[in-house]
Amino acid sequence: MELVEGILNRRSIRQFTDRHIADEELYTILRAAMTGPTCANTRDWSFLVVRDKEMLNKMADANGGPAEPLRHCDLGILILGDLERAFPYAKDYWVIDGAIAGQNMILAAEGLGIGSVWLGTWPQMDRVENQRTLFSLPDSVIPHSVIAFGYPAEEKNGAHPDYEENRVHFEKW
Repeated sequence: MELVEGILNRRSIRQFTDRHIADEELYTILRAAMTGPTCANTRDWSFLVVRDKEMLNKMADANGGPAEPLRHCDLGILILGDLERAFPYAKDYWVIDGAIAGQNMILAAEGLGIGSVWLGTWPQMDRVENQRTLFSLPDSVIPHSVIAFGYPAEEKNGAHPDYEENRVHFEKW
């Protein structure tokens, strides 16, 4: 699949088959996450991979109703920001760095034929604290988001909106 085609055709998948994601595919997804740019090359993220069904259910409970896909996926990845590694002069860049890593994982999965759905955690502090408690995270490590991965058990539905010309400005507003 060509890169641009994959980007333009990607959709969130919320229903998954029982097919297992191979370790090599997981490695590719995580490697893609780690190739994204970070502020001052701080690489201020970590990734917690969960395959255990009981823990996936607990993660879903911790993240609330929209996280139901975690109950049906092959694996979930919790993206974490590490404030000890963050850019010391503007630590909040960890949020952007985590988002870039998440997008890279989603696009890599798409290229492998694996479905995914991004499930927001930060800045909803109840979700952040629930995930922090569930995984006994240190204070310097902040849950960013969860992504559920698995082979699609549903057709990609709905088209993305077409290019919206009124959202683009050249040289001035």
